[in-house]
Formats: sequence, C-alpha cells, structure tokens
Amino acid sequence: MKIPDNKAKSREAGQAAGYCWARNPLRAGRCTRPPSHGGRHDDRYNGRSSLTDTSGSTWA
Repeated sequence: MKIPDNKAKSREAGQAAGYCWARNPLRAGRCTRPPSHGGRHDDRYNGRSSLTDTSGSTWA
C-alpha cells in the first residue's frame, strides 16, 4: 500500500530539519541549503560524482 505524498508536511519536515527543501524539477532530490539561502538550490546528497564531492545537483 502506497502512502500518499503530502507536500505541505514534507516541506514542513524538511524546513524543520534546517533545509530549504525545494524539489529539484529535473531529477530526484531536494535542496539541502538553509531556508533563507540566496542563489541556486543545491542538493548535497543526490547527483554527486563521488563520495568526496561536497555538492551534488544544483538548479535555479
């Protein structure tokens, strides 16, 4: 049984954890920068080329 995705609750939980939590429109992942950041979104967990990369996917 699939649990429905509640977008508002997901965003609240991500922001409570200290993340912007904006969804990446092109691939899996969400922005892991602070909520009040300026500039591009950055997912530090998804889209990395290697484990030592400090940044993964970025988008506007």
